[in-house]
Amino acid sequence: MPYRLKPLSTGRAMARLASALLAASAWATPAAASSPAEGAEALSGEPAERHLSLRLDPAGRTLAGELIQALPRGGQFRLLPGLEVETARCDDAPLAVAHEGEGLWRVAPCPGQATLSWSGRLGEGAGERSLRLTEAGSLLPTRAGWYPHLAERAGPLVVEVETPASQRAVASGSLVEERTTAEGRLARFHHPHTLALEVAAGPWQRREREVNGVTLRVLFPEALDAAFGATYLERATAHLQAFEQRLGDFPFTSFSIAASPAPVGVAFPGFTLLGERVIPLPFIPETSLPHEIMHAWWGAGVLVEYADGNWAEALTTYLADHAVAEAAGEDAELRRGWLRDLAALPPGQEDRLRDFRGGQDPAGRLIGYQHGALLFHMLRKRLGDDAFDAALRELADAWMHRRADWQALEAAFGAAAEEDLAPFFSAWRDRSSRPDLALEGVRLEDESGTLWLRGELVQRGDNAPWPLAVALVVETASGPVTLNQDMESERQPFGIPLGERPLALEVDPDADLARHPGTQPSLLRRLLLDTDARLVALTPALEPLAERALARRLETRPAEAGLDDAPPLLVVGSTEQVAEWRRSQGLTAPPRDALEPEALETAGRARFWMHPDHPIGLLSGDDVDSLALLAARLRHHGQRSHLVLDADGETRRAGTWPAGENPLRVVFPEDSGPRSGR
Repeated sequence: MPYRLKPLSTGRAMARLASALLAASAWATPAAASSPAEGAEALSGEPAERHLSLRLDPAGRTLAGELIQALPRGGQFRLLPGLEVETARCDDAPLAVAHEGEGLWRVAPCPGQATLSWSGRLGEGAGERSLRLTEAGSLLPTRAGWYPHLAERAGPLVVEVETPASQRAVASGSLVEERTTAEGRLARFHHPHTLALEVAAGPWQRREREVNGVTLRVLFPEALDAAFGATYLERATAHLQAFEQRLGDFPFTSFSIAASPAPVGVAFPGFTLLGERVIPLPFIPETSLPHEIMHAWWGAGVLVEYADGNWAEALTTYLADHAVAEAAGEDAELRRGWLRDLAALPPGQEDRLRDFRGGQDPAGRLIGYQHGALLFHMLRKRLGDDAFDAALRELADAWMHRRADWQALEAAFGAAAEEDLAPFFSAWRDRSSRPDLALEGVRLEDESGTLWLRGELVQRGDNAPWPLAVALVVETASGPVTLNQDMESERQPFGIPLGERPLALEVDPDADLARHPGTQPSLLRRLLLDTDARLVALTPALEPLAERALARRLETRPAEAGLDDAPPLLVVGSTEQVAEWRRSQGLTAPPRDALEPEALETAGRARFWMHPDHPIGLLSGDDVDSLALLAARLRHHGQRSHLVLDADGETRRAGTWPAGENPLRVVFPEDSGPRSGR
């Protein structure tokens, strides 16, 4: 299988020669590959090709490996407890290796080709939390101490992984071959330019399909494969075809979607791992799956220079999650949800997009994913689809398998737009928060027989003004009239000539702008994000359930304490306890839904509701089991105001309180008339 290489050289002749050398060396044995790899290094300035062979025995939690690479300066590396260096050679001569204690080893310089072999058994708690070597599924993350990490710079890498016949393996890069052996199964992978290395394995069935020269593979355990394998292969095919049409060639010649017993959703170069518990969820093929495929371009393909901020999650979210919603005609509602989520950020937790590096902090993820995706949406609206997509292709071509920072993105989009985009990026990347928009002085005027709708746009906020292109849409009996108003200052007058009387005016009706959405209903998201939230446990034994609901430990607050100046609260107890606490505090009962006349406070077996007028969430149940089940699900419903589980543990009701009036919409009464202009 020829390897599809994104050339690192801009010269076409150099790219063809380097590609030919790498394609040849991917099939060569380690000993025969040294000369072509050295030739490639001389041409490209990259390190010589590394070769790593690995034998895994997940049942015994043992591994054995051999690494072949140039080591002109030697170096220090670490191995996990239980792993030991067995041999070390420099070409055909012994190579000195010293064990320096605490898992640290040092190898002497080798002017030729160094070969290190090691083996051992991993303990149950060995290494980083994400490292695992088990029959149910294995993940060996980069730099976790399972192999000698001695590379100083990124370069080409060949990886061979041998497993028992009951297991299959994936590794960083493109699949070169997979075959059975006398000992089990062997898979070979090649990456043209990497410093990192990840390997995963599992008891996987295989489904695969060729899509535009890319081998798509679904690797699930037997039961998951029978139930969901075909669906994932079909949807992955559709997503890949749509993404390639926009971005050009996929960066690898294979992509594997593999199941993991760990609760993960993570992308690596050439493969993704999805948790076995989330694979059956019906929305995953249209959310997590395209997101992880898109990471093959951004994050696993074009790498992130994290010191300057993580741009890849924002761009991936926009080009995957948003693109899928857009194809279904649901993108405006998705953006409205993003704005609601961002509006729930408590004061003091509004960091800059540039400060986002990654991680599991909910507030940081909202900014890194959703605020960042809105930046790219506004940029696309500003540049137009053709220039925006041209910049994406140029970014991929210029930076594939290299680390790019925000300045690289700014330069690529600026070149496509033929304008300096520094003010735009500086505003939305380097300032915290988003603007509040308002309408003032809206009026109709008759000027020499022409009807004008006039007014003033106002933006407020600690970091105002932001550069905006604001859509003002006038509804008329004949259809909408739209003005796209540029806004660079805190106040911007506007005037719209009309041929007939307007029915209504709305600002940014499709939520195209990163802005505060106005008055929002009380949502669970507030409790999930606010680090000042406190717990009122009406039964002390229920404290662990409350902490499970918000995925963190909460400081407690006495049940009898008053609500004056109270922080956001989560109240948990039995059905009767929570209702009595609510009454004792003088809080109103939850609103009744016309479609669900049963009182929410006693509906189902367990329920959660946010008080409409206070940042207080009330979690109650008829029994501990139902309450525990609801608590485990709660953090996945941050955009909800209330949730009810029935006796079977199924979601019976889930909804959001009505939002207040839209301050960016003006309705004109039939008897409203224009004023005479000057």
